[in-house]
Amino acid sequence: MSSTPALRMAAVQPSAPPASPVRCALLAIFPDGRLQVEAAPGEPWLCDWLDTGSSLSPALAVGDTLLVLPPSLDASGVVLGRIGSYQAQRAAVVLNATESLSLRCGESSLEMRADGQVLLRGEDVLLRAKGTQRIRAGTVAIN
Repeated sequence: MSSTPALRMAAVQPSAPPASPVRCALLAIFPDGRLQVEAAPGEPWLCDWLDTGSSLSPALAVGDTLLVLPPSLDASGVVLGRIGSYQAQRAAVVLNATESLSLRCGESSLEMRADGQVLLRGEDVLLRAKGTQRIRAGTVAIN
């Protein structure tokens, strides 16, 4: 028996969808990235996610309140975003990647790999420390 909730496509399509977005609860996140939401009890909708390019938002979780453009007769619904408290600043930002994480700006780059390698590249690299600057390694090779 599968742990994935069954989708009832007949119940997914409302007869007269509202013209504006509605608040919904997130019911499930499927492996293909589609989302199942519920606007009213017993009324699940299958939705796509609106990709705004921002990757700094926390991951969605079942139970989140979302703003959703309801499905029409010929298209899935669209999750426009999560509804929650505004956070002006974050005390810390954590980015996770399974294979590698890269930051690039022009000819400069910082790449971190899953195998533990860290590569820092640039025309000039300046390291400043107000206190002690330490280099700890099994071997240090200069030039």
